[in-house]
Order: sequence, then C-alpha cells, then structure tokens
Amino acid sequence: MNFLMIKPSIVLFNILLTIGLNFHPIHLSVCEMNYNEETKGMEIAMKVFFDDLEDAIVLSGGPELHLFTEKEHPQSDEWILKYLQENLQLKINEKAVKLTWVGKETDEKRDIQSLWVYLEVQNIRKVKDLQVKNTILYDVHQDQRNMLHLKCNGKKVSWLFDIKKISETIHW
Repeated sequence: MNFLMIKPSIVLFNILLTIGLNFHPIHLSVCEMNYNEETKGMEIAMKVFFDDLEDAIVLSGGPELHLFTEKEHPQSDEWILKYLQENLQLKINEKAVKLTWVGKETDEKRDIQSLWVYLEVQNIRKVKDLQVKNTILYDVHQDQRNMLHLKCNGKKVSWLFDIKKISETIHW
C-alpha cells in the first residue's frame, strides 16, 4: 500500500481524536515500527483509543483498567502488554519474537480519547524478513482497522489491516 495514500487517514484520525467527542465514529489504530540499526532493536509506537483497549482487555478476561485516573489498576501495564503480545505477533527472520514493554502516555490537554503505547524487540542483528499478524481490537469492533508504518533496512512500507486481512510479510 502506498504511504501517501494513508496520510489523509492519519490526519482524519488525529482530527477526530482532538475534537474530544464522547464517542468515536471510526475504529482505527496506528502503529509505527522502526528498526534501529544502532541499538539492534525494533521500536514500536502504537496509538489506540482508551475505551476500545480497555474493553478488549475486559473481554479477554482482564480487569477494568481505568487508565490515567486515580483508580488505574496497579497492573495495567502488564495487562496491556499481555493483550498486545497476543494480538500483535511478529516473526523476524522466520522466528517468533517477544514484545517488551517500554511505556505508555497520553496528552490530557489535547487528546482525551487515546494513548500511545511503546514496545520494543531487542537483539536483532539483521532483518531479512518480517511477518506481522495484527488482530488488535477485532474482538471489540468488526470494522476495526489497524494501520502499520514500517521503516526498516532503508525501506518504508505501510499496511492497512482489517478483520479480513490480518497478516503481511516483507522480505529484503
């Protein structure tokens, strides 16, 4: 998929997030993955709606998280990581890799409906091929879409996942 074709969708996503509506009419996540040759790691940043992520965790048997409130569950980071590990699966060089937690944040002044989650995969000497399986939030919304922008080995690629298309592979 052409990166330039996706940019208007990202703009629309960010506009809808900053309006501050009590609901969101689209079900979209955005994920950016970057292979850092210097640190030999795959850096992952994902933007998702709070309510959808919290609903997905409850549906998968987890507790209510109450993210970024005084009632936030003390193990919310672990529950988010567990959910993402189950629903964003990567194989690098035909080997399944494990996502590790870096952190999460939100911008309470500008965006009260979504959060950024940061993950990484460490100790990757070289990426010859990458397989991504993305089923994030399909258990919550049948019309969920997940954009993924990848920078790796000097190449930029973007994919749009939906309930009918959950995986992609790239070879270098």
